[in-house]
Amino acid sequence: MKVNKEYVSDNNTYESNHPQYIVVHNTDNFAAGADASAHARAQYNGNLSTSVHYYTDDKDTVYQAAPHGRGCWYVGVDYGGRIFGTVNNKNSIGVEMCVQAGYDYNKAFANTVEFVRQLMAETGIPADRVVQHYDVCAKNCPSQIRAKGMWEEFKRQIGKGGSGQTEDVSYYTKIMGKSVVSVEQMEHYIREKNKAVAQSVVDMLPLYLSEGEAEGVRGDIAFAQFCLETGNFGFSGSAVTLEQNNFCGMGVMDNGMKGNSFGTAQLGIRAQVQHLKAYACTDELVNVKVDPRFQYAARGSAPYVEWLGIQENPQGKGWASGAGYGKKILIILKGIIGDAGSGNPGGNGDQPIQPLSGYVKVFYKGKDGLNVRKAPCMGDNVDQVVYDGIYTVVGISADGEWYKLKSGLYLTTGKEYVQFMESLPGESSYMVKVGIPDLNIRKGPGTDHARTGKFTGAGVFTIVEEADGAGAGKWGLLKSYQKKRDGWIALDFATRI
Repeated sequence: MKVNKEYVSDNNTYESNHPQYIVVHNTDNFAAGADASAHARAQYNGNLSTSVHYYTDDKDTVYQAAPHGRGCWYVGVDYGGRIFGTVNNKNSIGVEMCVQAGYDYNKAFANTVEFVRQLMAETGIPADRVVQHYDVCAKNCPSQIRAKGMWEEFKRQIGKGGSGQTEDVSYYTKIMGKSVVSVEQMEHYIREKNKAVAQSVVDMLPLYLSEGEAEGVRGDIAFAQFCLETGNFGFSGSAVTLEQNNFCGMGVMDNGMKGNSFGTAQLGIRAQVQHLKAYACTDELVNVKVDPRFQYAARGSAPYVEWLGIQENPQGKGWASGAGYGKKILIILKGIIGDAGSGNPGGNGDQPIQPLSGYVKVFYKGKDGLNVRKAPCMGDNVDQVVYDGIYTVVGISADGEWYKLKSGLYLTTGKEYVQFMESLPGESSYMVKVGIPDLNIRKGPGTDHARTGKFTGAGVFTIVEEADGAGAGKWGLLKSYQKKRDGWIALDFATRI
């Protein structure tokens, strides 16, 4: 397909994108004239709070709005996406299918398929790394393709195949392999999470690496599971007790069950490692079997941490029935790696921050609290610890893992700890549709305030505040300008929806 590049710019983008994935979206803007050209022009003029690399529609021309080497803003907040963090704004190309009023869905769908195949050929990105926005962050996007149940058809047409094909596991975490962390990193993590941890616990940490190495299992994954199942060795909410030497909830099938017990800590860890191996592969054990439930595991059914949870396992097998079990282990593992005692920052503290207006509510109830950091990364940068509260959000990091607070500090976006809210309880905001492409945005409510030099473009926008002013019955503050309160439009030219 022909690619029009007249609106290519660096507006609302940042440096250093290294594309490995293609992320497909829908605009959900049904205003008349809200086609690919209009959206690319709006991004070029700086009128959009988000950005992508390409816009498609039901016409025969695709509009490019950003170069591949620039990161765009489209991943957003994580609502539970299965590959959030793996796919992000720094390693992907965003393609937005426009769905303006009266458009031909079938033609737009076919054009998007054709262009994505063209983009795959140009970049070398394979079909199994073409994902929908929903896969990344669990947002209902591309909503029109999903509403018609046609995402699998989209994948089939670009070459992945249809029903019966397995998901892309190239970015999943294999259980078999060598640990990537040291005993010192594990000790640093457990001491930070549990200030009262006994020295006897620290003394047994090397067993995770030695027992794992003996069976070819990643001992760091076993240790992360240990932290999850024992509440960082606090046993708070755990079904097992310290005396059982059962550090992984083995044998606890229902509430109230005590689970298995082992004579020593080493035997408990060995049983845990052997049970992980049972799920991860079909190889024989090296050490004498001490896992009393080895024979009950579906051998080789969960070679990846992501598949340890029954709900996420394509065969419906796995270690635990709770949703997101494997992801919880990986979050802990990431913390162990990032919080290394060597001072490795565990992330990019200099990464760009995308404006984001809203609030974050802390609901994590762990006795260790939640760290508020001086930079959007792990490491020795904790400013304070919070246990609850609601905080004002002004931005989100490029990797989508850190909220920037109004105070200038940073808080994790992990949904296991916090909840993002667009508005406070009782606070009102609403959506409006603008049908004209050149509605002026002014620095204050009224024609007596200076123009910003920008226009809304035709589309749907969020109004967070109303005010009286010259030249219109009412003026509305755009959400994307909420921080400085310097972006107002005349509501006479907008329709509330």
